[in-house]
Amino acid sequence: MKTIIVYESKTGFTERYARWAAESLGCECISLKDASKDKLAGYDRVIFGGWIMANMISGLPKFREMGVFPAVVFAVGASPAFEEVLAQIREQNQLGETPFFYFEGGVDYGRLGFVQRMMLKMMKKMTEKKKDMTRQEAAIVQLLAGNFDHTDRGQLEEMLALVKRSDNGC
Repeated sequence: MKTIIVYESKTGFTERYARWAAESLGCECISLKDASKDKLAGYDRVIFGGWIMANMISGLPKFREMGVFPAVVFAVGASPAFEEVLAQIREQNQLGETPFFYFEGGVDYGRLGFVQRMMLKMMKKMTEKKKDMTRQEAAIVQLLAGNFDHTDRGQLEEMLALVKRSDNGC
């Protein structure tokens, strides 16, 4: 089965996971900006990955506008993979039964735009003031204190196993 991974990355964490997955599967990997409906028509399976902001998977709406439906979706975010958060991401992005995987990435303030930096700083300040924080909020307050990188190739194992089981590779 001919497979391609399409990704949207802002600071490089999502791109890193996409390239690691493509290397493991022996398939092509391209940025969403280089993708088109015509280019993707030559593939039997498309895997899409994007970064998370406010539980929305970046690039997924634009990807869907191409009329291509991903066989697998992955998202990369700053917070740990709490089940309640993953359920919210799945629902907000209308993933239905599409296999979905979440990978912990990081924050690199130097690679974020002004608006994203300010949003994260505001979110941290607002969350710090809360009296009864959720597990996710407490983790976010700690994580947003500065740059960090929690990428780990091992996080891909479950997604890669699913793809390989479906056809013994690309």
